Amino acid sequence: MTDLFPATLGADVIRFLGVLGFLGYVGLYSCLSLRILHSDSILYFAGNIAAASLVLISLTQDFNLAAAMIQVFWIAMGIPAILLRLRRRRSDRIAAEAAERVRMAKLAAGARPDMLRVSRASPAAAEDRRTPAVSECLVLGDAWKLETGYGRAAKEAPYCRTGTAA
Repeated sequence: MTDLFPATLGADVIRFLGVLGFLGYVGLYSCLSLRILHSDSILYFAGNIAAASLVLISLTQDFNLAAAMIQVFWIAMGIPAILLRLRRRRSDRIAAEAAERVRMAKLAAGARPDMLRVSRASPAAAEDRRTPAVSECLVLGDAWKLETGYGRAAKEAPYCRTGTAA
């Protein structure tokens, strides 16, 4: 019985996967440099995991310990990075829903819509660990309240005077 594919074809395919991984790295870095992708996006980390996996597969053909360790590092750091961003998306959605419930309750309590304003915290302020975990600053006339969005009681928020948490 004859083989349909020569033995070297498998090795060539595996090496080609490594080249695809390289192109993935270069493409991601180019998109990052040209601001097509943001370094905090899930797509960026997923692409790095995919590229590292392809290069790691190609290293089974021509093994290099240092290169393998780098690829394992990219995969090991990319997975928790994606999980953290997915968890942040969920908490942001919960905070936004809680802020909307507070806004609707204030409106139902008789607040005029022109007196009620809800301002989102800036992404930079949300990322800054020195800033309290602020999801919303609620403005009702002159009463400034901080709404965390996690079922905690609203507190006075003197630093929300501008309508933002930053």
